[in-house]
Amino acid sequence: MITKIGLDLGYAHITLSDPTSGVSRESSIALVDKATSRILALGDAALSGVEGATGVLVRPFKNGMLYSADLTQAIVKNALEAVSGSEEVRVIVGLPSDMVPKQEKELFSMITEAGASTVLGVRRAMAALIGAGAEPTDSMISVNIGASKTDILIICEGQILLSACEPVGGEDFDLAVQEYIFSQGDVRVSLSVARAIKEKLGAVWPGKESETIDIEGTLSLTGNHIHMNIATEDILGVFESPLQKILMAIAEHVKHIPIEYVERVFKKGILLSGGGALLFGLDKMIEKVLDIPVMMAYDPINCVAKGLAKIHTMLPSRMRTNQKNITSQLAGYREAKTKNTSGK
Repeated sequence: MITKIGLDLGYAHITLSDPTSGVSRESSIALVDKATSRILALGDAALSGVEGATGVLVRPFKNGMLYSADLTQAIVKNALEAVSGSEEVRVIVGLPSDMVPKQEKELFSMITEAGASTVLGVRRAMAALIGAGAEPTDSMISVNIGASKTDILIICEGQILLSACEPVGGEDFDLAVQEYIFSQGDVRVSLSVARAIKEKLGAVWPGKESETIDIEGTLSLTGNHIHMNIATEDILGVFESPLQKILMAIAEHVKHIPIEYVERVFKKGILLSGGGALLFGLDKMIEKVLDIPVMMAYDPINCVAKGLAKIHTMLPSRMRTNQKNITSQLAGYREAKTKNTSGK
């Protein structure tokens, strides 16, 4: 028996998925002894450990880009052991579009050493598209807005026309809120507080119901704590800079679609996914500015993980390929699977 796992590496969580039991998360964090660098706890257990004189919490990778291969391997191994039920484990890992072959090879090797028998990679934007219910043989644009990066994939009848990654994401909206509050009264708030403000009050399109949120910040001059009440109207317009970056990133790549493919790609338009896509009205703004149909994926946060799990069902049970990016082969695998199924 082969355990088939989809693996999406994020700054805060490792998201695991499989074709039958759905999606689960494990914290992508380690509690490390500051003096000896010994790992004291991993994953969710690390969050409940004792941080202080001896232990420090470390997040060793961000969006699949390794900062500490050893720690990442330990965290991935811990996560795989929690869900694996057999000796053979096939992992499909989500890859940022800007990950070069050398980095892909390092990531594949690390996951193999963590306990996987077979490791394959798929671009995150392709996985998001499939997780949202589309097919690798479709014609459309997949835009996956993560925490710090936006992955863009343009396909036409299974042919990949473009795969790109831009350094802008949901955290840029958080930073915009943080900087705005500081500019209004030298009050510092944490990024988590800024994110809470964005999630409750943030909007880039008319129609958001007016709400308020109570927060606590710190006066930069004195260090004294201060309580504030912020309303939806208070942060109108603060997202203009990151919004413009996302719009320009999409527009820049869309304009390079060869003319013979434009009509087919534009018919379905843009599929929007990722946690950063949840800002109120972002889909409507993109559609209005770029004049391209935009559809928000159902459950956009989990689209990549769900797609990675679904891709397992498109592949043969056993594969000769190992440690390889198979994004460009998915359309062929899907067509072969469909042909075999219809021929039975």
